[in-house]
Amino acid sequence: MKVSQSAKEKTKAKILESAVDLIIEKGFKSASMREMAKNAGVSNPTIYNYFPTKEKILYAYVEQKHKETAQILQGIEDFNTYTLREQLQTLIETELELYLEDREFILQISDMVFHSSGLKLESLYSNNKIFTDIIQDMLEIAIEAKEIPKPPLEEHLPRLFWDYYIMVVAYWVKDDSEMFENTTQFIDHSLGAIEALLQSSVMNKAHDLGMFLFKTHLLSSLEKFSTKKTKFAKIKRDLKGIFDAK
Repeated sequence: MKVSQSAKEKTKAKILESAVDLIIEKGFKSASMREMAKNAGVSNPTIYNYFPTKEKILYAYVEQKHKETAQILQGIEDFNTYTLREQLQTLIETELELYLEDREFILQISDMVFHSSGLKLESLYSNNKIFTDIIQDMLEIAIEAKEIPKPPLEEHLPRLFWDYYIMVVAYWVKDDSEMFENTTQFIDHSLGAIEALLQSSVMNKAHDLGMFLFKTHLLSSLEKFSTKKTKFAKIKRDLKGIFDAK
């Protein structure tokens, strides 16, 4: 009998929830796929059909939280009236709130990314399209509303913001202040700096300077190469003339 897509999603969510609980309890390295399958009430082949490796469970968890965050933001009636900074702050705070009950799990992910070779940050990039698409939409709306000028290399900003977000999460999991007050202040101050940077012409001027230096250096290098090539050709001709004369 063919399993419906809805049933598949429920099974996947059940496996994911059981796996996260087990990893929190025993640690990522100690928790086995067999135990995860048993806790979720599925067979060993079934869990591998959904998650071929334990690393895939980590990526799926992060992606699932992005989906939940997107749904929450869509449910905020006046979200489109928020400023870019308010939207970005709401996005980050919503994700952190969703992470809260699994904070020990997030801590393990953070440690694996920054303190070991067990999990590559690059691998997380392939699972963050929902997040970067949200950022891209926010930026496009802010640019269209003339809240910020069109920045250079606009297409790279969502990924840069993802890097910033990873830094915020890494700070949050280590924050032991009451009600994560330090994280709140960190987000507030850092977003203030980002907002000021996006609203100013600094990025455009820095881009222009970078392009000028690149072009100047490139042209200079090409000229030197061309000169060396010409000299080499002349030497080659001279040597050929000497041997031909003999």
